[in-house]
Amino acid sequence: MTMFRKITTLLMTAAPIAIGASPSFAQDNAGATGSLEDIVVTAQKRSENLQDVPVAITAVTSARLESAGITSAADLGTVTPNLSLTQVAGTIQPHIRGVGTDFSGPGVENPVALYVDGVYIASGTSSLLTLNNIERVEVLKGPQGTLFGRNATGGLIHVITKDPGYDPSMALDLSYANYETVTANAYLSAGLADGVAADLAVRYEHQGKGWGTNLFNGRDVNRTDHDFAVRSKLLFEPGDRTKIRFAIDYADRKAADVQHAYPGYPQSFNNPFFGGPFPLGGPFDTNSNVQGDSRLRSGGISLQINQDLGDVALQSITAFRKSRYMFELDLDLTPVQLISCCGADGGPVRARQFSQEFQLSSTSGGPLKWVAGAYLFSARDGYENVSIELAAPVSFIPGVPAAILLNNRVTTRSAAAFGQASYEILDNTTLTLGGRLTYEKRTIGGTESIVAGGVIAAVHPLPAAGSGFPGKIDFTRFNYRIALDHKFTPDILGYVSYNTGFKSGGYNLNSSANPPYRPEQIKAAEVGLKTELLDRRLRLNIAAFHYNYSNIQVTNYAGGNSLIGNGAAAKIYGVDFDADLVLGHGLSLNGGLGYLHGRFSSYDNAPYFNGFDGCVTAPGSFCTLSAKGNRVGQSPTWSYNVGANYKTELAQGALAFSVLYSYSSRWYASADNFAFQPSYGLLNASVQWTEPSDHLSVRLWGKNLTNEVYATGIGEANQGVFRHLGAPRTYGVTLGVKF
Repeated sequence: MTMFRKITTLLMTAAPIAIGASPSFAQDNAGATGSLEDIVVTAQKRSENLQDVPVAITAVTSARLESAGITSAADLGTVTPNLSLTQVAGTIQPHIRGVGTDFSGPGVENPVALYVDGVYIASGTSSLLTLNNIERVEVLKGPQGTLFGRNATGGLIHVITKDPGYDPSMALDLSYANYETVTANAYLSAGLADGVAADLAVRYEHQGKGWGTNLFNGRDVNRTDHDFAVRSKLLFEPGDRTKIRFAIDYADRKAADVQHAYPGYPQSFNNPFFGGPFPLGGPFDTNSNVQGDSRLRSGGISLQINQDLGDVALQSITAFRKSRYMFELDLDLTPVQLISCCGADGGPVRARQFSQEFQLSSTSGGPLKWVAGAYLFSARDGYENVSIELAAPVSFIPGVPAAILLNNRVTTRSAAAFGQASYEILDNTTLTLGGRLTYEKRTIGGTESIVAGGVIAAVHPLPAAGSGFPGKIDFTRFNYRIALDHKFTPDILGYVSYNTGFKSGGYNLNSSANPPYRPEQIKAAEVGLKTELLDRRLRLNIAAFHYNYSNIQVTNYAGGNSLIGNGAAAKIYGVDFDADLVLGHGLSLNGGLGYLHGRFSSYDNAPYFNGFDGCVTAPGSFCTLSAKGNRVGQSPTWSYNVGANYKTELAQGALAFSVLYSYSSRWYASADNFAFQPSYGLLNASVQWTEPSDHLSVRLWGKNLTNEVYATGIGEANQGVFRHLGAPRTYGVTLGVKF
């Protein structure tokens, strides 16, 4: 807490300095070329200038996405301080300021919420987005429990897509890159009738060659067979006060995403009982009898209605989504069939959800601004004939199950009422109060069938063959927000806030012998400063925060299962810093810096990996020790990004150069602080020529140009430690056409 007070003092000291410096410098530089563009965000359920919102936000425009080479949600961490994204088995798991989860599965929702056009995406298998018609991405940091509700403990990522225009337009691009990768994007928009417009966005990618080889069969791994996505939006404006948007999307991705043995500690790889040690090959190679294929198909529809009622605006958002995810995993990481999951003949993981939100908000001027609403949510997720199989010699060991067939599901029902009001209590000083009451019920059901080589109960806490295990849990939570902001000048905003949030409790679908886990909670204090200086050519935003994080949902291990439970608390504090500078003459700079200190304040029964930090137990087992004082997972102490963009006019068109460097210091995978990703940096760059009419462009680009080998996710299991790797050096050329 002492550090937080120092940070707060620093911020408050900086405010008057900035206030005093701003007017004179702006006057000295009157007439300088170039200025910052306004960025409109919807963090408070209304359209507002980024600099007027007392919330820590990183807003990434479509132009920034293109110049930074961001083509999926998994790349957002390269331009957002204190945001890291783990990509594992076809899902992304975001962590903001050290708050996230390392567990994925049916009914498990991330404490960093994902929204697309105001629609909450609950299923982790729906999180891999292809960003081909994006207007902007808003990353809101800190708990957003008042306006966005459940499962926004760490913050949220909101993707806003383009609205169709009435004037016909078209944009096409085709890319070819190393690893024989072909990518095509198309965006079409046009008016269909008076007050009616529609658009269509399509993306397709095929990777002919993988990043590595499976030494077991010689086939490529880390290869995308196809990644197809289509989105369409219909805009209907029957009058000046009514706007209706109907959107539909579908995605189909098939890939060989594999997990790799963690260097120096793949236990099953080195076990001579199973024929080890086995050769590992290069960092992107694997040696597995399971190829690791996966296929994700997802889609949804949404209807958004906006009605101006005079001094009040009404908004309704109705949405339905579903996904089907099939995958196979080699859980022993060896070329021997020991234990595998969900092979080619296995069933899928299915998810579906329905949501309805109603909002009323003030539109008239004056000192009071308010928004109120109600939210309903229903979801069903589960395993459908998913099999976990063990083979000889493991299946012949007494007490070890030979196969497990999962047919389990979890159903979620949630309802909430919320409201927030901001009142200008003094000139340029505004007080904001908000609250949200949420009720949630979760029900588990289904069956599991087990074929065993001996007595099961002592080793694998699952029910007898063909039995079911129904259960129900419900809870009610109230979250609130208190904020005070002051406009020191028209270009400088300071604020302090206190927010609470919670993440839903639930059940482990892979075990009936464990009680449900409870909701986790967070209490967050924040102080921030938002400034635009140098005649609006420099934007500096900084925020300091302190979290009390309790009832944390953590991963435990029992009888070969990874299970979610409550058992930890943490103190987290740090700083976010964003900057944009327009130097003029076509040159602009941008960057961000994050400092993060996250430690467990209590965690008595944390799982420790065998052979580490005093843990001595049987191979494939864990000790339970205290993790108090250890670092929270996925929490690099330092992260930063620095970018530059330069555009110059030529006699025959224009050249645009872009470079981005992002850095992350060391982070740990789990509470025992054993497996970790060392510090690393990624360098991206591009150069683009555009012909004079702006209809044709050619772009040369490269990502991870220094060819860093780094993990996007690390997991510890009974069989060893595994990791998922980020992309190696990639480079290519893109031809673009637009009218």
